[in-house]
Amino acid sequence: MLRSLLLLLGFTVVCAADLPRGVPITESSFYKVAKEFKCLDGSLKIPFDQVNDDYCDCPDGSDEPGTSACPNGRFFCTNDGHSSMFIPSSRVNDKICDCCDGSDEWGSGVQCPNICHELGKATREENERKAVVARKGWAVRQEMARKGKDIKTENEVKVGPLTAERDDLVPTRDELEKKKKATEEAERTAKDEFRKKWEDERNQRKRVKSDEMFTQLDLNADGKLTLDDFANNPIFDVNKDGLVDETEAKTFLFNTEEADKEHFYAQMFDSIKIRLRAIEDEKRDEETDRGEDDLLADENKDAEEVEEDEYEETEDSESDEDKHLDVPPANDDEEYGTMPDYPEEIKTLSSEHEKAREEWQEVNSKVSDLDRQINDAEAYLNQDFGNDAAWAVLKGQCFEYNEDQYTYKLCPFDKAVQKEKNGYSETRLGDFTGWTGKEPRKYSEQMYEKGQQCWNGPQRSTKVIIECGEIDELVESSEPAKCEYQFVFRTPAACNNPDQPEPVHTEL
Repeated sequence: MLRSLLLLLGFTVVCAADLPRGVPITESSFYKVAKEFKCLDGSLKIPFDQVNDDYCDCPDGSDEPGTSACPNGRFFCTNDGHSSMFIPSSRVNDKICDCCDGSDEWGSGVQCPNICHELGKATREENERKAVVARKGWAVRQEMARKGKDIKTENEVKVGPLTAERDDLVPTRDELEKKKKATEEAERTAKDEFRKKWEDERNQRKRVKSDEMFTQLDLNADGKLTLDDFANNPIFDVNKDGLVDETEAKTFLFNTEEADKEHFYAQMFDSIKIRLRAIEDEKRDEETDRGEDDLLADENKDAEEVEEDEYEETEDSESDEDKHLDVPPANDDEEYGTMPDYPEEIKTLSSEHEKAREEWQEVNSKVSDLDRQINDAEAYLNQDFGNDAAWAVLKGQCFEYNEDQYTYKLCPFDKAVQKEKNGYSETRLGDFTGWTGKEPRKYSEQMYEKGQQCWNGPQRSTKVIIECGEIDELVESSEPAKCEYQFVFRTPAACNNPDQPEPVHTEL
């Protein structure tokens, strides 16, 4: 009745029965019965009776929508009661039921039961569940949008006053920095001069000691040290074999034939001092050992005689070694003294510099804090939080998902990380780089890139699939490829108005 009425009114009515097998109603205009059929890619015209004749004529396979003749063709499953779909034409009459209504096996002899109603029921139930979630999520999203707009307005309002306050402080900070640098330079110059004067005096005392030692070592007083001077001095008997051979002497001469006072001061004095101190330490150890032996010798009848003989021998030995050189103190500070405290005028300069530094630091910290607040506010204003600003509420929050040995964490608009459950360190899986969902569902996907380098692999990255949910939660984590992670994040911010159809993306 309705069909007849529409025809009387002049409307063209097309139903599935009027179309070639495998063609959806949305493409009915291309398959009107006529003398010729034009391939959908425009490459060829063929007689209309060659459509679905089980022979592929069109390069794009559009002349065989209901057969498997064209390798690049596609078959439309009507699937009344469920969701319609396309399948590759190669699956037509392959004795496997692909369409839930069984229409793809029309000529194979296989009897496919029509299960579209059962599948459709499950799908409808799932869609109803999603609709409930979407409606609840949409209500929450509206509140998130209100808060997001408040955040945006708050940041817009405060950028101006913060910038003005910062601009007022910058000249003061710059002047204080100049004062700080000037007092720092005055303090450093005064200390350097004092330290240099002290070091010059210290080096002079060291030079006197060096000259004294040189004179003691210069046995023949000819103003130079040679192998003979060292060979005749038993303290240079390093291996204690009773004589100073040429190798030992050259070691202290630093392989030169002779040394004057300048060379001795520059190249030899410190090394010989170290040698003398080592000898002094050895003597002290020997005396300690002798003291312990003396306690045992008290029980011996001849202890006093033995002790006297050993003392005389030791005294003779020490006199042989020490007759040419004085033993230096244990360290340079004892020998030359330590640098005294800075005088009061330098301490005053230090106090002035510290005060100037603290004044500058106080103002500089205020400027830095204002810079941070301005940058944070501008980051909010420049960030894409969606048309209604609902996503702004999530910035600054983090969500975790526990799985086996790891805990995964997503901080929207910031970072994605992984950490061991019993550990403290985090592995960065990427920093937020932007929205990557395809239009019109731009806000269905985020990307986090340039994470920590994988061992022998690329830098880690994370794709975040975003779904509508009643609450904000990270619900899934996987690693589809090496060092490439995928999170599933549910949030009311992804829920659209259930009373309005979602926009559909169509390929050009």
